[in-house]
Amino acid sequence: MRIVIVGGGTSGWMTAAAFCKTFPDWDITMINGGDAIGVGESTTPHINQYLRYMGITDDVFLPAARATFKSSSRFDGFVQEGEVFHYPNGQSVLQKIKFQEWMLAKAFHPEKLPPFSEVFMPFVAVAETGRLPLNKDILDPYDLAKDRSFHINGAAFSKFLRETFCKNLKVVDSTVKSVATKGRNIEHVVVTGGPYKLGGQKIFGDLFIDCSGQQAVCGGALSKWKPYGSIVTDSALVVKTDYTNRETEMVPYTNAKAMTAGWQWTIPTYDFLSRGYVFSSKFQSEEDARKEFGYDDARLIKFENGRHERAWTGNCVSIGLSFGFIEPLESTSLFNTHHGILALMDLLQEAPLPGQFQRDRFNHNLCEHMDGWLEFVEAHYYYSRRRDTPFWNHVTDGVEYDVSGTHEVIQYIMNGNEPVTHGGTPVLHILAGSGYTTVNKRLTEYFQYPELVTRRKVDEWAYRHQCVLQYAETCPPMSVFLESNFDYT
Repeated sequence: MRIVIVGGGTSGWMTAAAFCKTFPDWDITMINGGDAIGVGESTTPHINQYLRYMGITDDVFLPAARATFKSSSRFDGFVQEGEVFHYPNGQSVLQKIKFQEWMLAKAFHPEKLPPFSEVFMPFVAVAETGRLPLNKDILDPYDLAKDRSFHINGAAFSKFLRETFCKNLKVVDSTVKSVATKGRNIEHVVVTGGPYKLGGQKIFGDLFIDCSGQQAVCGGALSKWKPYGSIVTDSALVVKTDYTNRETEMVPYTNAKAMTAGWQWTIPTYDFLSRGYVFSSKFQSEEDARKEFGYDDARLIKFENGRHERAWTGNCVSIGLSFGFIEPLESTSLFNTHHGILALMDLLQEAPLPGQFQRDRFNHNLCEHMDGWLEFVEAHYYYSRRRDTPFWNHVTDGVEYDVSGTHEVIQYIMNGNEPVTHGGTPVLHILAGSGYTTVNKRLTEYFQYPELVTRRKVDEWAYRHQCVLQYAETCPPMSVFLESNFDYT
């Protein structure tokens, strides 16, 4: 089986490593169009699926990717200026308290009520203090081995994958000049000149994997583009900065701060801080964005929000940005990348020669996955109560969101006063963080529903929350913990 991977960024090397590990006897070639950007990337807890599949443990991964732990995403000013909430990167939810109980408490006893995420995943309260939450009974069922994701240097991670898994990979340091198709299949690609005088060389393959980013040089012409019109950010200014105080700045969360026409990220990798301002060019010029961001040397990146109708057409599979992109909020890009890689590995191990049934399964999987996370990203704007700039007024009041899927479920629960169950939908953290409750106090009082939460129970939650905050004072800064437990030399 001849595999040709087009593109050498983070998605390209993650794909190449998975192929080399899973199918060591196959003929695998990468057309490496350039190095990864390497400004620092944030991940979701689902990155653990890829790492486990590849057999990469924390003690190896953290130093290799120059990574730090990420407990949550912290949103500053998304609801109203000065208000903060977290979306936890945990897998273990405190089950003895029900989501509906917090909602009732919010409606009837809001005075001492701790934040939603900090009740059900108490480790978030530690993260908010800037300290790294460690395993402790008071945080149960928290486990640092799974209830986290990472901040990584994408270039360092790519280098590690190349050196560790890709020793038998054929690498062509060039770019694709043209693509020759026969029917709905790609017959070969032609590469431009490179250090080995490969100009005009034809590279044939049985299966082509497009990891070329939003250029989508192989798969872009094979499937129609479906824009995500509800997401209006289309530009990002990115820069790396040095730490001035590692103990206080290397926090266990990605910080997302609302700005005039979008939001700013701060991602603490081991070696540097990655900063970016994601904004809408419809509501702010590049010049004004640079002034607000405050970094003259920041690089501008333009992007499109949307996806192709198919990720797999004929013998071409699009992975990562070449298939689609939702703006950087909530770190869905790498999630979509390794989700596609692992789904592809599953199918190819089942039947190496792909047929229509395999392609349809894969396309349904990736389209449903990305459209589902689109709703999640939308929720940060849809549920916001900001109206103070033209951008925030537009995303909270001017966009006609498609009220179906997750949004329809939320509307049904809130209008019907239905109980909210654990695991029902991740956007509940965004809903509660935005100041809403699914409980209709008037209806609850009118029908005299028996499940009212007592003030005593709220006091118990508040007491535990204070105990967690006291424990946080004993937790180490993340920089100290990493330096003491992992070899970053």
